[in-house]
Amino acid sequence: MKTTYLLFLPLLILLSCQTEIEVKVPDYYNKIVVEGYIENGEYPIVSLYRSAPYFSTMSLEYLMDSIIIQDAKVFVTSGKGETQELFLMLSPQAPLFLAYTGFGFKGELNTSYSLRIEWNNKIYTSETFILNTFDLDSVYFTPTFGHERIDSVANLRIAMTDDGAANNYYQFKVKIHCKAFQDRLWITTIPAAFDNTPFKGTSFNYEIMRGAPSSIFMPEMSEKERRNYFRMNYKVGDTVYLKYARLDESGYRFWMSANGEITFGQNPFMSPTPIISNIKCSTGEKCLGVWCGSAKKEAVLILDSATAKTSGAPFRFR
Repeated sequence: MKTTYLLFLPLLILLSCQTEIEVKVPDYYNKIVVEGYIENGEYPIVSLYRSAPYFSTMSLEYLMDSIIIQDAKVFVTSGKGETQELFLMLSPQAPLFLAYTGFGFKGELNTSYSLRIEWNNKIYTSETFILNTFDLDSVYFTPTFGHERIDSVANLRIAMTDDGAANNYYQFKVKIHCKAFQDRLWITTIPAAFDNTPFKGTSFNYEIMRGAPSSIFMPEMSEKERRNYFRMNYKVGDTVYLKYARLDESGYRFWMSANGEITFGQNPFMSPTPIISNIKCSTGEKCLGVWCGSAKKEAVLILDSATAKTSGAPFRFR
């Protein structure tokens, strides 16, 4: 055995000697990136960006001057024949605070919506559908793995029953408000979306794991603050806002293809990972992004010292 190891040693040394090579990063293609949503009871909102080189250095000035598209014409038409133009304005719901929105009509259940964008002598279109909402059987906090009770950190679980339809596509998002920080945007959970294939027509439990929030504008943090900000579970003192929604198929396909990047807190629009987009261009070129209809409901939960003594916590729907 000693002889065998000695024979392998020179081979390993030779294999470890590698010639240094230069890798040429291909030029990026300046594409439009669409991030558009319409939910029941909410006005449509569309953020438009230019794609950026993978190794770009982000700054507020760079984003305003080179990334955010500010000269497009954006229109949304409902299945009822109503059309409204969206205008660029400040919006706390937009990732970069600027988005195209309007106040002509809000999203309605069981209604289709088409998107039309005119920019740079091209026309971009997409279709989506707001389906019907669904109900949860219950929402509750549970002890983390290996613990018998909730002392300071908990997991969040839901119980629900699938209606047995041929295809259902579900999505959950959360916000945490606590002393340490407040999520401004909804954070996608892990996975970013899922279908009903494994549990069609049955009741099941599902753990709501908070995904990693974007790190683009992450302020300087200590190691302790960073761990708290990127945590997947919930702590005593948290107010947890839960959004649960049914998506149409095209929205689901986008979120599932972007799931890997979103899980680790990256921007899927700046990654070489192939993303399945439902945006079409009049020239036939490949587009990035999504126009997604969402049939949503919301719940608010508070994890405090009183509810931490039990295996569940009260909640209220809104």
